Amino acid sequence: MIEITVPPSKSVTQRALVLAALSPGRSRIVSPLDCDDSRALLEALGALGIRASRLHDSIELHGGGPLLEPRAPLLLGNAGTAVRFSAALSLLAEGPVEIDGDEAMRRRPMPGLLGALGDLGAQVEELGRPSCPPVRILPPSYLDPTRGEVTLDPSASSQQVSALMLVGPRLPRGLRIRVQGPLPSRPYVDLTAQLLGSFGALVEMTTAPGGLTVITVARGGLAPREYEVEGDHSSASYPLAAGFLTGIPVRVTNTSPGSLQGDRVFGALLEKLSAPAPAPAEGPRVFDLADTPDIAPTLATCALFAEGPSLLTGCELLRLKESDRLAVLARGFEAVGADLDELPGGLLIRPRPLAGHATLDPARDHRMAMCFALLGLRLPSIEVSDKSCVSKSYPGFFQMLERFSALVEPSPSTPEGR
Repeated sequence: MIEITVPPSKSVTQRALVLAALSPGRSRIVSPLDCDDSRALLEALGALGIRASRLHDSIELHGGGPLLEPRAPLLLGNAGTAVRFSAALSLLAEGPVEIDGDEAMRRRPMPGLLGALGDLGAQVEELGRPSCPPVRILPPSYLDPTRGEVTLDPSASSQQVSALMLVGPRLPRGLRIRVQGPLPSRPYVDLTAQLLGSFGALVEMTTAPGGLTVITVARGGLAPREYEVEGDHSSASYPLAAGFLTGIPVRVTNTSPGSLQGDRVFGALLEKLSAPAPAPAEGPRVFDLADTPDIAPTLATCALFAEGPSLLTGCELLRLKESDRLAVLARGFEAVGADLDELPGGLLIRPRPLAGHATLDPARDHRMAMCFALLGLRLPSIEVSDKSCVSKSYPGFFQMLERFSALVEPSPSTPEGR
């Protein structure tokens, strides 16, 4: 058995940093994830006047004061969480905040969030594509106590909802969010509510008639604290997938089965994928991944080597991530001979013997690079053209993968067995 310690949770780290910045006094975030995205968010918080100090295994933040007007645009690369959280934080700033990202980020819309900021009194100037960075946000001269409710469509990303929730305790009336339509990636919103509660805020989530989700964040309540970040279930999917592909037993040492991270279900999904192939009349196995889109690419990689076809659905948001992940996956898998259909919101994968000897382009997307590298455990001569992008979330990924590679030799693929 191989025991793996995965990186701390990126989602938890980002939320804890923001809440520490908004809580009055000194907070300490223990075992935060040190990656491109958390560095981008820390730079944004620093530009807004938050003092942060890196210690051996933690980050100490002094928060609770007014957020300053940044002296320059916040250049946040392809860090979607940092961009959306910074946009919400701009509501509390003393002056205008300009937020920008790289070319990929400039194609990632956040219409619900920008519209909600306008409803709360901010002036939003779109400097590029509609609803995408770069944007310049001029906060209201004072936060109007009569404006404490917004309605938004979160279909582009649940991060828009989380961003608003995080600033809710600092608004004069708190914040009431009416979510129109299905709430994608719901576990991430539940995680935000849990983190808010850990820092003392009161959050209530209800479902009104007709399926309308109403989230109420009470004013005040935030208090500084020491918070330890748990292991990342999204990152845990990669060693678990490596175990599936090689037949080597794996134990991830630092994740909790009781976590609110939605991606904790990956092990159960692998069990379903390992079952005997369904009868032809039953059709393919179906995986609805609307709540857990980040692990859809990892599961798709494993599905190439399962018995019988698999249908992955609910993955529309993958087209709005760091890359169009459905298209990038389909292109890469087809380059090694996979039989699949790329659907508007998913993939239909029919396993068959695959060929190696391919160089796969992850389109600068960390999750695509990791999935393509996993293929190398089963296929000879697979190369990933841009390995460095894994630093966005899992800087030690290739060291982890080498532990599996050292125990197995890549061999011609068959869909039967592992």
